[in-house]
Amino acid sequence: MPNPPRLSDLSGAPDAPVGTLRTRGRRFAELLAIARRHELLPFRRLDFSHDPATSELRAKQADHLRRALEEAGGGFVKMGQLLSTRDDLLPDEWTEGLAHLQRNVRPAPPEDVAALLERELGAPVDQVFRSFDPVPVAAASIAQVHRARLQDGTEVAVKVQRPGIDQAVRRDVDIALRVVRFMARWSAEARQVGVQDVAAQYAADLVCQVDFSAELRNLAALRAAQARSARPDEVVFPTPHEELSGRRVLVMEFLQGDTLSALRAARSDRDLDEPMRAILRAFLRQVVFDGIYHADMHPGNVILLPDGRPALIDFGSVGRLDPGLRDIVQELLAAYLQDDTSRIADAVLRMAPVRDAQDEPDFRRDIARFVADELGPGARIGVETVDDAVEVFGRYRLKAPPDFVAAARALAIFEGTLRTLAPSFDLLEESRGLARDQIRDQLSPGKLRDVAVRELFGAVTAARRLPRRVDRIGEAIESGKLSVNIRLFSDRRDRQTLNGVIRRVLLVLLGSGAGILAIVYLSLPARPTAVLSTGVAGALLGGAAVVLLAWAAIDAALARKRE
Repeated sequence: MPNPPRLSDLSGAPDAPVGTLRTRGRRFAELLAIARRHELLPFRRLDFSHDPATSELRAKQADHLRRALEEAGGGFVKMGQLLSTRDDLLPDEWTEGLAHLQRNVRPAPPEDVAALLERELGAPVDQVFRSFDPVPVAAASIAQVHRARLQDGTEVAVKVQRPGIDQAVRRDVDIALRVVRFMARWSAEARQVGVQDVAAQYAADLVCQVDFSAELRNLAALRAAQARSARPDEVVFPTPHEELSGRRVLVMEFLQGDTLSALRAARSDRDLDEPMRAILRAFLRQVVFDGIYHADMHPGNVILLPDGRPALIDFGSVGRLDPGLRDIVQELLAAYLQDDTSRIADAVLRMAPVRDAQDEPDFRRDIARFVADELGPGARIGVETVDDAVEVFGRYRLKAPPDFVAAARALAIFEGTLRTLAPSFDLLEESRGLARDQIRDQLSPGKLRDVAVRELFGAVTAARRLPRRVDRIGEAIESGKLSVNIRLFSDRRDRQTLNGVIRRVLLVLLGSGAGILAIVYLSLPARPTAVLSTGVAGALLGGAAVVLLAWAAIDAALARKRE
């Protein structure tokens, strides 16, 4: 996943200035005006209940919010699209109203689109394409898609960035990050849930989506991974035309079919279980084995082709897992299939070791409880499931890798799509069966041969380096320069033991010293001093000696009990 952007990164982006303070202030005032014009202020008036008596009010407010987000544009539309899949958080009236954002965004003026295409392609539109439909077949928050034909008759989809959206997104991201930072400064709850990290990740994703050259690379990588799979034709990815694509234009194969959001709006009775199963199988393979996955599979990004196969579009949000993290995910999957919570905990601890070894038993119990409650038979996975897992990590001050959390959230987004289109589809149970299929695919003779060749190559490389390393160690021994670094007391329990020993030794020394002085004072003839008589001083020192020695004895007994 992309690194969270800094404000300095955004302001320094090429030909996409964030804007001056006056520009940001004007935009913030504009957003407030939009919210007020669409009756969204004050926010406490918005109804998020499930009361049937106020259903009409919720539908009206959802329509106002949808129009306000369209008017605000850019990242605000993307946020509405994500919320439209969250029927576990929002009432039906809100999700149905926001779902219109996925198929009904106001298109950009045709003359502005033509001018942008001419600049990016270096030639007039009619010279590049035999035909170009100025009316887009789909308009989204970042871009819109036009149907066209190349000079050789090939039908293509031309994805064009909305004119001016680059600067607008970066400016809005800048404003949003400043507002979130202000919230985190004054709200302990916002800091606790890590609102700054979440906002920064969302901002980074939006900034990446306004660069279509990155989307082209994502599409090429996903197509290559799909081609290597055991079922290369199960899920369709459009063929890109790299020679016509750039930072603001992406030309690719035109795919006939309806988006899942359109099918939902039309209340189609088509059976979606098999297409959903194919997409889930592809997603699991992408995350577990390929290390690159489509991270934004909401209903508007999935097309159902006439032959019944699903196709994925919009590759602006694509996540990646490094090989080390991918190995841990594979171990987690194998342990989950075998219901082995001990191995699940082992894999989690490899990914995020506990800081205090004494917390490990409690952490293992909590992980086992989480798997049984949240991932057991009949459970439904969602974004809240990911949040609960992160909360378990936070309880033991563990930091889950951001890429792992992003992959889990991508699965939760897909689960939201499943819930709205195929409510009877059991994601976890289907995942178990499909994961077994994926593992069998990976054990095919061809895959095993590839793994054997890869491992053999690694072993040969390591073997070639071994004589040199042995020779260097021998030279160091011969010259007397061999050194070994050892960290003493790196374990907290060792440090606690040492501290306890030092404390008890000091208590015994102080107690013994006080006792000796008490005996000396008590053996002297009774005579008053400037402050205390020798008898009183001896008695006080004797009492102190008893207290200190008793303290040392109790501390030693407790230490033995803990051990």
